[in-house]
Amino acid sequence: MNQRLLFLLGAGFGLLLPGCVVYMPMQCAAPQITDKKQGELTLSTYLNGRAELAGTYSPVRHLLVRAAISNLRDNSNPKDTTYYRGHQYDLGVGTYWLLGHRWLVGGLGGFGQARSNAAFNRSGIIFPSTHYEYDARYNKVFGEVYGTFQASEAVSFGAAYRVTQVNFTSLTDLHGPVDLSSMTRSEPMIYFRVRLGDGPTEDRPVQLQAAWGSSTTFGYVENDSYITYPAGVRDLKQGRGYTTIGITLFPHCLFRKAQLPGAGR
Repeated sequence: MNQRLLFLLGAGFGLLLPGCVVYMPMQCAAPQITDKKQGELTLSTYLNGRAELAGTYSPVRHLLVRAAISNLRDNSNPKDTTYYRGHQYDLGVGTYWLLGHRWLVGGLGGFGQARSNAAFNRSGIIFPSTHYEYDARYNKVFGEVYGTFQASEAVSFGAAYRVTQVNFTSLTDLHGPVDLSSMTRSEPMIYFRVRLGDGPTEDRPVQLQAAWGSSTTFGYVENDSYITYPAGVRDLKQGRGYTTIGITLFPHCLFRKAQLPGAGR
């Protein structure tokens, strides 16, 4: 029943994923770690086929270290005029705190790098279609806060908010420079999680997650026709949405079950 609900929620929010250009936001971390020596490994997929792998660990109480990579493979024909591809990574450190038995709050900060490409045609009503071919390399710095509510032993949900500063080291359209050196993105996310199995939460090593988020540029107004942007900049500053489905493994839960009295008898 829980798995079916998770699938329906993911499918129902599929429309939140429009086509992206060259900035591809990574989902917020919001780890489910509550104590030292705990870790999690999460594999997620975006509805456009992008994959993300992230690992988080707490070496001492209240301290988090995290690494994540994301990749969108190009499966298009070399002669295609429409494609999206990119790869990136994040590295971060953070903290977490339990508030009572049900609330988990925390925050992270970090940096990353990315390389992405996008090509597409935009049709005009009167004029012929215009072809765009973006190529970008950028560095990023981010900060994130999150809060998770443990509704039961199996179900939890929450929200996270990330601010990402994007600094382009190279940005071109059809091999010509685009006049945009940086932008700051506002990136909220909500998520719903289900721990599989029976018994207490800490005895369940596998978790499913569905998440829905967006990314918009601070100071950019989509419908403001009074502001003129350099060629290509409006495409890059537009808001993006995403939906992800993921599975998380908690190795410490497996070790805990193996160490319980009577385990393996």
